Amino acid sequence: MSNSPTVKTILVLAASPVDQARLRLDLEVREIQEGLQRSKYRDQIKLQSRWAVRINDLRRALLDVEPQIVHFCGHGVDEGLIFEKYVVDCLG
Repeated sequence: MSNSPTVKTILVLAASPVDQARLRLDLEVREIQEGLQRSKYRDQIKLQSRWAVRINDLRRALLDVEPQIVHFCGHGVDEGLIFEKYVVDCLG
Protein backbone atom coordinates (compact mmCIF):
# COMPACT_ATOMS: atom_id res chain seq x y z
CA MET A 1 0.00 0.00 0.00
CA SER A 2 1.34 3.41 -0.97
CA ASN A 3 1.50 6.35 1.44
CA SER A 4 1.39 8.89 -1.40
CA PRO A 5 -1.80 10.97 -1.51
CA THR A 6 -4.31 10.40 -4.28
CA VAL A 7 -4.37 13.18 -6.85
CA LYS A 8 -7.83 14.72 -7.27
CA THR A 9 -8.84 16.22 -10.60
CA ILE A 10 -10.86 19.41 -10.95
CA LEU A 11 -12.51 19.86 -14.33
CA VAL A 12 -13.25 23.48 -15.21
CA LEU A 13 -15.85 23.90 -17.93
CA ALA A 14 -16.25 27.35 -19.48
CA ALA A 15 -18.96 28.60 -21.83
CA SER A 16 -19.91 32.14 -22.77
CA PRO A 17 -22.23 32.06 -25.79
CA VAL A 18 -22.18 35.14 -28.03
CA ASP A 19 -25.88 35.80 -27.40
CA GLN A 20 -25.24 36.24 -23.65
CA ALA A 21 -23.50 38.99 -21.68
CA ARG A 22 -19.72 38.78 -22.01
CA LEU A 23 -17.97 37.09 -19.11
CA ARG A 24 -14.26 37.20 -18.25
CA LEU A 25 -13.93 33.46 -17.85
CA ASP A 26 -10.17 33.64 -18.35
CA LEU A 27 -9.89 35.74 -15.19
CA GLU A 28 -12.05 33.33 -13.21
CA VAL A 29 -9.94 30.34 -14.25
CA ARG A 30 -6.73 32.25 -13.52
CA GLU A 31 -7.98 32.95 -9.98
CA ILE A 32 -8.67 29.25 -9.49
CA GLN A 33 -5.20 28.33 -10.79
CA GLU A 34 -3.48 30.89 -8.57
CA GLY A 35 -5.46 29.77 -5.53
CA LEU A 36 -4.46 26.16 -6.14
CA GLN A 37 -0.80 27.15 -6.54
CA ARG A 38 -0.88 28.84 -3.11
CA SER A 39 -2.53 25.83 -1.48
CA LYS A 40 -0.46 23.47 0.62
CA TYR A 41 -2.29 20.64 -1.18
CA ARG A 42 -1.28 21.85 -4.68
CA ASP A 43 0.59 18.58 -5.41
CA GLN A 44 -2.60 16.63 -4.76
CA ILE A 45 -4.76 18.57 -7.24
CA LYS A 46 -4.71 18.49 -11.02
CA LEU A 47 -6.66 21.12 -12.96
CA GLN A 48 -8.12 20.33 -16.39
CA SER A 49 -10.09 22.89 -18.39
CA ARG A 50 -12.35 22.88 -21.42
CA TRP A 51 -13.39 26.09 -23.20
CA ALA A 52 -16.40 27.07 -25.33
CA VAL A 53 -18.15 23.97 -24.03
CA ARG A 54 -21.15 22.54 -25.87
CA ILE A 55 -23.39 19.90 -24.29
CA ASN A 56 -21.61 17.06 -26.12
CA ASP A 57 -18.26 18.46 -24.95
CA LEU A 58 -19.54 18.23 -21.37
CA ARG A 59 -20.36 14.54 -21.73
CA ARG A 60 -17.05 13.80 -23.44
CA ALA A 61 -15.00 15.70 -20.85
CA LEU A 62 -16.69 13.93 -17.94
CA LEU A 63 -15.92 10.55 -19.51
CA ASP A 64 -12.36 11.43 -20.57
CA VAL A 65 -11.20 13.25 -17.43
CA GLU A 66 -13.24 11.42 -14.75
CA PRO A 67 -13.01 14.40 -12.35
CA GLN A 68 -13.76 14.39 -8.66
CA ILE A 69 -14.84 18.05 -8.85
CA VAL A 70 -16.52 19.96 -11.69
CA HIS A 71 -16.55 23.77 -11.78
CA PHE A 72 -18.70 25.50 -14.40
CA CYS A 73 -17.87 29.06 -15.48
CA GLY A 74 -20.66 30.65 -17.45
CA HIS A 75 -24.32 31.60 -17.54
CA GLY A 76 -27.28 29.82 -16.08
CA VAL A 77 -31.05 30.13 -15.88
CA ASP A 78 -33.65 28.56 -13.61
CA GLU A 79 -33.79 25.59 -15.98
CA GLY A 80 -30.02 24.94 -15.91
CA LEU A 81 -26.70 25.92 -17.44
CA ILE A 82 -26.22 27.68 -20.78
CA PHE A 83 -23.71 26.03 -23.12
CA GLU A 84 -22.35 27.06 -26.49
CA LYS A 85 -24.87 26.41 -29.27
CA TYR A 86 -22.53 26.47 -32.25
CA VAL A 87 -18.96 27.13 -33.26
CA VAL A 88 -18.30 30.74 -34.20
CA ASP A 89 -16.62 31.11 -37.60
CA CYS A 90 -13.60 33.27 -36.79
CA LEU A 91 -12.47 33.44 -40.42
CA GLY A 92 -15.32 35.55 -41.60
